[in-house]
Amino acid sequence: MIRINNLLIKHGNSPRLAGAHGLSLQQWLLLAVLFRNGQSMTMTELGKNLLVTKANMTGMIDRLERDGFVSRHPDQYDRRVTNVALTEKGTQFMKDIETPRDQFLSDMLSDFSNEEFSQFVDYLERFFKRLDG
Repeated sequence: MIRINNLLIKHGNSPRLAGAHGLSLQQWLLLAVLFRNGQSMTMTELGKNLLVTKANMTGMIDRLERDGFVSRHPDQYDRRVTNVALTEKGTQFMKDIETPRDQFLSDMLSDFSNEEFSQFVDYLERFFKRLDG
């Protein structure tokens, strides 16, 4: 599992994917969580989704905000809460990376038959349920 994680980080950070835009895989994942959610999220929600500490989350958001991918907004009901949203640049990045991401996944899974792929996904789902349970 560690080897798979390291290889995904290596390829995610490559010039073929997030690295082509000067982003780390972790930053890309943060943008992906926001993109999938379709609206702003609190820094706490993002941290829970990414399993990242508050300090690491702040650093990632700082860099992404500096580079124009996200913006921060105080919560209208609770001044202690900060919401993070994709900017137009962040949304466009997520759209632009879909094709290379899909091609990468297609390349990685090309040796699997449909049945093998289905079994692989089933095994992963069972594994994740065990970890989350």
